Amino acid sequence: MFDYAGPDTEDDCGNKINIQLHPMSLTEYLVTPLDNPLPIAQSSCLDRTRPTVVYTFGYNGRVNGPATTAVLTAYIAKRKRNVILLDWEEEAKSGLLGLELGYAVSAAPNAKKIGYGLGKALLTLSDAGINLNSIHLMGHSLGAHLMGYAGTWLRERGRVVSRITGLDPARALFEGKFAFFKQLDRTCALFVDIIHTDPGNYGSNKSTGSVDIWPNYYGPKSKQPGCPRTPQVTFSRADLCDHDRSWQYFIEAMLSGTNISAIYADNYRDWMKDYSRSNSTIYMGDLINTRARGNFFCSTNSHPPFGKGSEGLKPDFVIIS
Repeated sequence: MFDYAGPDTEDDCGNKINIQLHPMSLTEYLVTPLDNPLPIAQSSCLDRTRPTVVYTFGYNGRVNGPATTAVLTAYIAKRKRNVILLDWEEEAKSGLLGLELGYAVSAAPNAKKIGYGLGKALLTLSDAGINLNSIHLMGHSLGAHLMGYAGTWLRERGRVVSRITGLDPARALFEGKFAFFKQLDRTCALFVDIIHTDPGNYGSNKSTGSVDIWPNYYGPKSKQPGCPRTPQVTFSRADLCDHDRSWQYFIEAMLSGTNISAIYADNYRDWMKDYSRSNSTIYMGDLINTRARGNFFCSTNSHPPFGKGSEGLKPDFVIIS
């Protein structure tokens, strides 16, 4: 039933990329080259009556990394969606170039190229009968922009996916003075929701989605409750704590349904000054209102369960004029 190793594909740089369909577990899956996705459409393990979520990780991410493991495990456990992983682990590495140079000259350009490749694969699946309206793309950090490129590639060809979720999309080279690449935005899918947990640092500080959710936001470089306030070793787990909160919040919201809600405000100052003026609220996760638009704010606990229910609509801090 399953091809555990899979005939990896090589792109024009000689790198290997594949997609994996995980019907029941992390360890048993169908793997096929990105440039030959038809085995996915032809597999009896793909339930065409269910929506499909396609997830990928970011810079220096891993197939067995904490984000990938947590996201896939959560969706597999719910058994309500087909779960597909885009594996670009080798292309996402810094390699011998070091963290900064590896990101700029290798990983970021690879994200664009592979995103286009994913768009092409999704078009092939669409032509094989998979409804793009049932496709939900999701990416963490640099992986969020990769998913945006996939959506853009499809839109340029008259097709569109229903939803892209950006889990703290990467900031470097995608915004600011040195914005050399197009970032994930609301044009990439019918609905784009973005969760900002490390704004102005590893994550984007701009509202570019159909909906932008700002947990615990009080200005650029806001910190998440429970994360270190002092500088940490670069790219250590402690250093990435705020950045990782995006997928941690999303998973909890997806599993709980209504545990994390957010309230509309034009900006964080309005939220802090008088959050009660707004009567527009949404749930983070799979129950999000796809008709909603704008910026939404919430507060969380410092440790799981992060969600505070309706109490999370209130800021945990006050703004001094």
